[in-house]
Amino acid sequence: MTAGSLQAVGLAFATTVAVTLGVLYGSRRWRFLDTPNDRSAHSIPTPTMGGIGISAGVAGGLLMAPVPSEWSHALLAVLGLLLLAVFDDFGQPLGAGRKLLLQILAAVSWVYLSPATSMQLIGDWVLPSGPVNWVISVLWLLAMMNVFNFMDGIDGLTTTQVAAMSLAFALLLPAGSAMSPVTGVLVAACVGFLFFNRPPARIFMGDVGSLSLGFLVGAMSLYAAGEGLPMWLAAMPLAAYLVDTSYTIIRRLQQGENLLQAHNQHLYQRLVQSGWSHLRVDCAALATTTLFSAAAIFYAHQAIFPALACALAGSSILGIGLLWKERRRRE
Repeated sequence: MTAGSLQAVGLAFATTVAVTLGVLYGSRRWRFLDTPNDRSAHSIPTPTMGGIGISAGVAGGLLMAPVPSEWSHALLAVLGLLLLAVFDDFGQPLGAGRKLLLQILAAVSWVYLSPATSMQLIGDWVLPSGPVNWVISVLWLLAMMNVFNFMDGIDGLTTTQVAAMSLAFALLLPAGSAMSPVTGVLVAACVGFLFFNRPPARIFMGDVGSLSLGFLVGAMSLYAAGEGLPMWLAAMPLAAYLVDTSYTIIRRLQQGENLLQAHNQHLYQRLVQSGWSHLRVDCAALATTTLFSAAAIFYAHQAIFPALACALAGSSILGIGLLWKERRRRE
């Protein structure tokens, strides 16, 4: 890691801590708090605009990181746009339609502003930059923002998950890649926020945080695919989030439920309802994501047997959890 990257990591961490601390005290003073309801995983009113601290930390790190301006400016522009989600965290709900419009604007802005790249899909199949590539990229970013928004429901979960995913991208990206320093900035911002978000959380990241982190992880995976990493391999560190969300949506569709209606049917939510602590769920999710990330890293370095072993272990943990959830649903 270069001196510039180290300075960017330090600035991202310090900025996240300072801004989150300010948001925490400001939210308590002016009573911008999330009041628990029957779907909540917390029991006391808690500030929910901590994502401002994460965005500020990432932005600060990007300003110092040795990242080409065409990439950093595009990231900063989209992060600034997603700050509009703070209105939802202020207790003034944007509504599903407006929130989706904001996500579409963010995804389209990234595709428009970031340098054009190809997309490695599978094997030697490369999708060149063009309309099909752009549509897939927008849909992928929309999916990632919504997945992270759905999965951000208990203390410390998304913060630790994004830190682990970012470390995986740091090891998967080719040395000297233009966006490599962003991985360190992301880890630093998440660790800084974890001081306040670890169980029991003093502040939540809210929509600003979950949408911004979902976008950043999605953008990093698209960038990795543009650097020659197959898209399925770039998505492997995200497997736990992707599988839980996809399975939950499919089961809700089968039950004829309204997908726009809030719920508490994700695996991590069911585990908490069954008596697991937030910390225990965080550790289980972190172990699963670490296994999938290790599988991707081993495979990228042609270590096929360790890759298969890690993928099988991660799949087993996730599969057992989903089977348990299904059995519990029928009781």
